Amino acid sequence: MTPPPVTAEPPTLKSRWQAAWPEALARWSRFTQLREPLFLAQDGEAQPYGLAGEIAAIRLVDQAVMVNLGQVAARGLGDMALPILAHEIGHHIYVPANLTENGRLLAVVRKSLDGLRPETHMLAANLYADLLINDRLQRRHGVEMTGVYARLKERSPPGLTSRAWKVYTRAYDHLWRLKPGTLSPEDVSDEMNQDAVLIARIIRNYGGEWLSGARRFATVLFPYLRDDEKDGRPQTFTLHGLDDTKGAGRQAGKDSDAVPDGLSSIDPAELGDDGFDEGLEDELGGAEGTDRKGRRRRRWTRPQPPQAEPEGTGRGSKGQFREPFQYGELLRALGLDLSEHEITTRYYRERALPHLIPFPSKKAPRATEPLAEGYATWEPGEPLEDLDLLGSILQSPHVIPGVTTVQRVYGQTPGSDPQKVPLDLDLYVDCSGSMPNPGYNISYLALAGTILALSALRAGARVQATLWSGAGQFDTTGGFARDEKRILGIITGYLGDGTAFPLHFLRDTYAQRKPTDPPVHIVVISDNGVDTMFQNDERGTPGERIAAAALSAARGGGTLALNLFGKWAPQARFEKLGFKVHTVQEWEDLVRFAREFVRENYGDS
Repeated sequence: MTPPPVTAEPPTLKSRWQAAWPEALARWSRFTQLREPLFLAQDGEAQPYGLAGEIAAIRLVDQAVMVNLGQVAARGLGDMALPILAHEIGHHIYVPANLTENGRLLAVVRKSLDGLRPETHMLAANLYADLLINDRLQRRHGVEMTGVYARLKERSPPGLTSRAWKVYTRAYDHLWRLKPGTLSPEDVSDEMNQDAVLIARIIRNYGGEWLSGARRFATVLFPYLRDDEKDGRPQTFTLHGLDDTKGAGRQAGKDSDAVPDGLSSIDPAELGDDGFDEGLEDELGGAEGTDRKGRRRRRWTRPQPPQAEPEGTGRGSKGQFREPFQYGELLRALGLDLSEHEITTRYYRERALPHLIPFPSKKAPRATEPLAEGYATWEPGEPLEDLDLLGSILQSPHVIPGVTTVQRVYGQTPGSDPQKVPLDLDLYVDCSGSMPNPGYNISYLALAGTILALSALRAGARVQATLWSGAGQFDTTGGFARDEKRILGIITGYLGDGTAFPLHFLRDTYAQRKPTDPPVHIVVISDNGVDTMFQNDERGTPGERIAAAALSAARGGGTLALNLFGKWAPQARFEKLGFKVHTVQEWEDLVRFAREFVRENYGDS
């Protein structure tokens, strides 16, 4: 009996898409490298990844691509592996490319869509990125993107097409010189068609500087998104499962180190200070009417700059920054799962980093130098750089690891140069009711304190941080430490009540300090409320006596950084105690104080 012919099993959907992955990478560049996508069989499996109902998605935290094969099959896109995978790759290497740029894109879009829901902001940012990626794939990389949108058009729910989708898909008709209605619905009005032409121009004009084009794109799309929202009309884009960047930062919140840097500052594109294409701006700017070519102007005015404050860097330049609450809103919009205080701490750390300089060192009587004292056996597993090969050969011509191998043993001898010991920092930050809440508006007290604390830690010193307000109201690290998270968490906290310097804590900190302990510099950042240091403690001991004893035991000096106007009577009393008083009339000048503090007062000598 002749056995039946062997037939190969038809390839599964997953295997076909896996096979298309190398080609999708190569369409961008033969040097493009990303790990294979995570293929999920159906919505239940995709749910933990936030991919239920979506075709595919990206994660910018770890450069991942995820594909929901159940939705791919249900939407009839099984033969569209190359264009869909190439599109997802484009999010990683073109727009937005990383979580920081995604945050900047969202910030620009949010400014132009003020008043609309946060999910609409994310949608508009995604629409813009998709247009840029798809146009580049279609025109430059030979990937047929038209097939995807033609298939989606066939499966669009009748009567539920959103206004934004009509304009968006008509823009593709213009970008790729297709007959009107090829990818877009038939009922596109003349006004929608004009705006679709404008969107196509924006995509072509700003493909290389895409962040600059985002504001203009969002402005053109705004009335359609607004009307869809007002009418409660669902977005066709979402109905088709195309929200592939909405959870791009979702996993970052599990690790605060994954939070993107650079979002505390405002990009010029958000302010409209990125240079203008006058021909394009002529159509975008101004009140309603006609432009010089007789065409209808957009109902739009240029967005006003956000209420962000400039900051002197100490080097003669200015920068624009978000307020802490704006920074927090942006991180949450990116999907980051962080507490309010974690966001605040992250904000001040990022603002402080450009200002860091080494903390001062104080000379001890002498340093030590290494003194070779002989040899010891070098065992396998010990650092290779410790192996003294010449010494081993002198021991035996046969080098046997662990038997004839040796390493140098060193002792110490007093050196001729003085040893430099970093000053520990004892920092007291005023957080009474007259001070700003660091979690909402910029607190230059918190920023200056963060600069000083991070500088001390960078130099190898320890920091004790104390936040103080009214009597008995304070928060502290409770000792000198090197735990950056704990220290910054104290400095950027908020109490917001009365004003009473924590004399008892200053007293107890130095009561048992030994002469052999490292020297400490005491820094107090406040305003005229620091004069509560001259009150008596709960035992009746005068504050002046406590402060004098603390300075004596600290052996590193003391500084008061105070916001004052005019002459201040208690200044002479503080200087007599041994404090150096640095006054500022504007809180932002505390940043310059923090930068110059080391060089001017306690630089190496």
